[in-house]
Amino acid sequence: MTRAARALALMLLTLCGLVPAQADQSAVVLLYHRFGEDTLPSTNIRLGQFDEHIAQLKAGGYNFMPLGEIARRLKAKESLPERTVAITVDDAYKSVFLEGWPRLKAAGIPMTLFVSTDPVDAASSQSSSNYMTWDDVRTLKAEGVEIAHHTASHLHMPHAGAEAALADVRRASERFEAELGAVPALFAYPYGEYDSDIKAAIEAEGFEAAFAQFSGPAATWSDSFALPRFPVNERYGDMPRFKLISQALALPVSDIVPASALVEEGRNPPIFGFTVDETVRGLGALACYPSHLGKPADLIRIDRSRIEVRFDQPFPKGRNRINCTMPAGGGRWYWHGQFFLVPGGKLD
Repeated sequence: MTRAARALALMLLTLCGLVPAQADQSAVVLLYHRFGEDTLPSTNIRLGQFDEHIAQLKAGGYNFMPLGEIARRLKAKESLPERTVAITVDDAYKSVFLEGWPRLKAAGIPMTLFVSTDPVDAASSQSSSNYMTWDDVRTLKAEGVEIAHHTASHLHMPHAGAEAALADVRRASERFEAELGAVPALFAYPYGEYDSDIKAAIEAEGFEAAFAQFSGPAATWSDSFALPRFPVNERYGDMPRFKLISQALALPVSDIVPASALVEEGRNPPIFGFTVDETVRGLGALACYPSHLGKPADLIRIDRSRIEVRFDQPFPKGRNRINCTMPAGGGRWYWHGQFFLVPGGKLD
């Protein structure tokens, strides 16, 4: 069944009173790292900013859902309540335990914590560390936090290669089994980096879904092993942007090229294009922003709904993104993000 047919079927069911009137095909997944660690602004959110985020989430008509349930529904092509949001946190810094989770817990908002096991092992054997201990992780799990997998050493997986990366993943899985009694079902790529080989290895390892770090809502048509998340930090944590991203709708797209996130030698910039679902109107307002340009790319519209994105300046080495956005009505925006990795970038 095509997306247009599914949309028509959903509308008919709604009119018959068989499904809720407010349903969506996407969810917003927010990504945080540190809380109140103001000397590290690139990965930190100030506590005052985070309090404002929570207030907006509580007052803005959002629906909160555990990440695992969102991943399950997306994979099954099931609708979600309108404005479904999930909070995720990477790396298990101590400030999550001391500042982030207590605020979310008090607000009744669930959280998923992606844990890299090596730093937690080290913290558990030291008297002072910026990371949680295993006792901290167990406490969060007992309080309802969903614990997820983020490798052992937080390595650059494509740079290490699939064999070494998978060995690191399995080493972490052994630690999860030993400390928590089970291997988490959800995975997040360190630094959001992946390629086709890494993605296939993670799927073959038995994980239910895997998450990256490029912006955009996760949708029923998204790749379950390259799901987007909106990173939030001090610079990108102001309230206008937070309201924009937390209410975003996934732009329904298909036939995306290139299929791989890895930019091949001699094909930089890549030939990037996609087809927008025929139910979407107003494509003349669509704009696509490559992360290295500081301005929108040129768009070529083929027929009514095929979009080709063109720019001349090659991506720099390392992680790159293209964000495509357009108004969706009612103060909300459609958003489609695409991740690109150029080999040889600085490792950080």
